Amino acid sequence: MTNVMEVKNLRVGIRHDDEDIAIVNDVSFHLNKAETLGIVGESGCGKSMMSLSLMGLLPAGVRWQSGDIVVDDLQFKNFKTRDWRNVRGKKVSMIFQEPMSSLNPVHTIGNQIVEMLLSHEDISKKVARVRALEMLKLVGIPRPENVLKEYPFQLSGGMRQRVMIAIALACNPEILIADEPTTALDVTIQAQILELMKDIQKKLKMSIVLITHDLGVVAEVCDRVIVMYAGEIVEEANVVSLFDSPKHPYTQGLMESLPDIDNEKEYLSSIPGIVPSPGNMPKGCRFAPRCPMAHERCHIEPPTFKTEDGSNVKCWLYSEDREEVKL
Repeated sequence: MTNVMEVKNLRVGIRHDDEDIAIVNDVSFHLNKAETLGIVGESGCGKSMMSLSLMGLLPAGVRWQSGDIVVDDLQFKNFKTRDWRNVRGKKVSMIFQEPMSSLNPVHTIGNQIVEMLLSHEDISKKVARVRALEMLKLVGIPRPENVLKEYPFQLSGGMRQRVMIAIALACNPEILIADEPTTALDVTIQAQILELMKDIQKKLKMSIVLITHDLGVVAEVCDRVIVMYAGEIVEEANVVSLFDSPKHPYTQGLMESLPDIDNEKEYLSSIPGIVPSPGNMPKGCRFAPRCPMAHERCHIEPPTFKTEDGSNVKCWLYSEDREEVKL
């Protein structure tokens, strides 16, 4: 399959007391054309910081420490502000988890889509207005002519999320990054948004990076999954392998915390402890203090091993007779 994005040993973090502290630590992965890649993990594991890195939208105080991101032979590492502006929306677009705080409250929906188009396309404002109407129709918004003239506060949460998708797709990007796109929506609207994303992906042949903590969403829409813990990738597998045979103890813990309709549980399982803070990481395996299978070797950081079903897992439990993956 053709790679449309490659992340190479990405390290992003802060500078504190003359020391670089990584929030995203030595992360490597690729994204295939027309694929949906899920990135999962509990709050604080580095998912959202990773997605912001892919867009060059790191918060103040957070900086790119090492590594690279490559899209169509463009190396993002040394990008300046102008370079990022040329890429955002055109090659890589993003849907944020709260559309009300992402849309401009004092501009109409139409003006916000038109602004995106005029920033990247050599077209007139009249043509951009027509394209904006087409995008609203594409994402299934009723009465699109009226919505063009309305403001974000006049729309429901689901409608605002559809508008965000329309803006993100206005310039036909190769890659769409969706950061918790259904978190603020009720279950019925969540299903509609996920179905919409799948339909649009088929029509436009684009690749999607889906950031989420919801394993149900992952099972529904993803082809391949990356599991993150404490800023690192601990497991990478296709979606069937991940759910049928999770390898890393952390992934197993996430799976066991899901409700099971076939076997009624009186209580849901949980992983003891909390994700360590970036400045206070344990030595060796970062999950070891919370892991029920930890042993003495876990005080040494494990490499990533490839398993028989093609999964990659960062755990000493898979060290014997396994191929070490060079990331």
